[in-house]
Amino acid sequence: MIIKQLNLDHFGKFHDTEIHLEPGINVVYGANESGKSTIHSFIQCMLFGAERLRGRGSGRDIYSRFQPWDGGGSYEGRMQFDYQGKSWRIVRNFHKDDTSFTLIDEQEGREVFQEHGDISSLIRGMTLSNYRNSISTGQLSVQPDSQFVTGMQSYMANMALGAEASVDVGKAMDYLKDERKKASARISEDEFVRCQEQAEALRKELEERESLIMHQKQLEKEKAVFQKKIQTLEAQADDAMKMDRKERMRAIQLIQENNDVAAMYKAKKAELRELEASSGGHGYQKRIQEIMDDYEERQEKLEDKRSRCSELEEQNEGSIMRNLALILPVAAAAVIVWMAGGLFGLEGIAHAAAAWVLMLLAAVLAVILFRSSGRRRRRIIQLQEEAEKIESEQQAILEKYGIEDIEQLRASGRNQQSRQEAVLRLRQEMEALRERYNKLQEPLQPYLDKYGDSITRESSVGQEEKKKIEQLRRQMSDVSRQYEQLEWRLEQLSSRQAELSVLEEKMQQMKTERKSSYEDMMAIDISQNAIKEITAQIHGSFGSQLADYVSQLFSYITDGAHQRLTIDEKFQVQVDDRRRLLQPQQLSAGTVDQIYFSIRMAVSQMFFDEPMPLILDDSFVLYDDVRLQRALTWLAGQEAFSQIIIFTCHHREAEVLQTANCPYHLVEI
Repeated sequence: MIIKQLNLDHFGKFHDTEIHLEPGINVVYGANESGKSTIHSFIQCMLFGAERLRGRGSGRDIYSRFQPWDGGGSYEGRMQFDYQGKSWRIVRNFHKDDTSFTLIDEQEGREVFQEHGDISSLIRGMTLSNYRNSISTGQLSVQPDSQFVTGMQSYMANMALGAEASVDVGKAMDYLKDERKKASARISEDEFVRCQEQAEALRKELEERESLIMHQKQLEKEKAVFQKKIQTLEAQADDAMKMDRKERMRAIQLIQENNDVAAMYKAKKAELRELEASSGGHGYQKRIQEIMDDYEERQEKLEDKRSRCSELEEQNEGSIMRNLALILPVAAAAVIVWMAGGLFGLEGIAHAAAAWVLMLLAAVLAVILFRSSGRRRRRIIQLQEEAEKIESEQQAILEKYGIEDIEQLRASGRNQQSRQEAVLRLRQEMEALRERYNKLQEPLQPYLDKYGDSITRESSVGQEEKKKIEQLRRQMSDVSRQYEQLEWRLEQLSSRQAELSVLEEKMQQMKTERKSSYEDMMAIDISQNAIKEITAQIHGSFGSQLADYVSQLFSYITDGAHQRLTIDEKFQVQVDDRRRLLQPQQLSAGTVDQIYFSIRMAVSQMFFDEPMPLILDDSFVLYDDVRLQRALTWLAGQEAFSQIIIFTCHHREAEVLQTANCPYHLVEI
């Protein structure tokens, strides 16, 4: 496999960045914080995806660390590589809301489905664990992780059995560990002992059940006796109370009737006083009658005078006409006589005397007649004045008594008469009420003597019985409370019996489970020991070969300072300096890096069938110049790696390669 091109479209600090790589050695140079580790992580993410963690680690995972700095919704990249004579392209979108992985065969122009979302199906042995523990060395993380041991054990087992990646020792051991934990979890000695103690306590507690039942029956008998006594006393008290209540109701009815009669008598008396005060008595009635008689007498006089006045006015009007009828003929005769003398030529005293006599007679007659009319006129005026005087006297009487006309006075007289009749009626009614009141006193007096004036419907009879009943009720309540407590206790014991049955069944199940768990644990222990023995035997065959290869490379890099390394079945490394075995922590940090570098180079050739790219991120920081020169010279001569990509912030790797005439491709960031 050879990585040809990286396109960091949106990844970390990079945006639309394109990087070309060549077969052989590629030195990717950049200052601190220029993005070398970001490019290294980009290669891993393109192959296996951006790891996302949950919980506390969610903010420190690869996905969070390399989200695009420019923001936006894009988080993606592309990578081109050659493998088995074909050109391939990986296209990935890392965004959590739109994650996608596409593998394209560029020669055939088609997408190739990958079941796990990475290239493990395409490249045999290319798992994330193998990648991290062999061909990819992170910054300051040369030492393989915990999955390295199980990976190597599985690899050796498959090699020994001739299988093709079908045996996974780590998964097998993890599975057996989990199963042993499950089997062990099914065993709880403390819980079994606790169940035994609870069962024993329940058995002792259930021993009192029979005595409680006997006591409960005795309490039932006592309750029945109390109930009978209470019923008898209640019946006696009820009969007495009914009789007493009946008498009280009769007494209350008589008292109420007595009070009603007294109230009616009082009301009649008040009404009588009011009528007597308003009527004025017989004197007032006589005075009204006298006034009415006087008024009527005056009214008769007034009507007489008005009648006479009317007659005189009619006579006077008729006399005028009559007077004129008498005077006018006489005057007319005088005029005629006078005119006849002139017409006929009559002369003499007789003719003149006759005319004057007639004229005088007419004048005398007129005087007499008019004087008679004047006397009647004066009489009319006198009668009118007398009538007006009588009217004034009548008006004075009306004003005196505050009435408008005589009809009101007559109505007042009639009302006064009605009041007198009402007074008489009230006196008769009061007398009847007094007699009724006196009759009520005889049947009422015994009740007043017995109950007093403040009698109520509430009966005080049966108080003694009530006290006895209350005492009996309290005693029966105590018995009932004891009975309920026993009932509650018996219910508890019934539930305890059920608990005991459940506990006994649980204990039996626990015994069976314990036996089964112990058998499972023994079988698991046998299986684990067998796997350990097998892996130890296999390691005896392959471990020595691995140790020889690692020792040769480590000796070459250290220029013979250390000749031999030993690797046990757990892949713990020790350095043999011919005098003693040294642990890695006893050596310098640079030497430890060189030990694990040698191991990685060895296992890289074991994990993969074809040459793979080797990616080293500041892996030589702790190397001195000599060991750096020997390591790079060794790498330049290796055909086991199709490509070597060295990320560094120093120029010395390029200088060493140039001095050793080793070709390389420089990429500056």
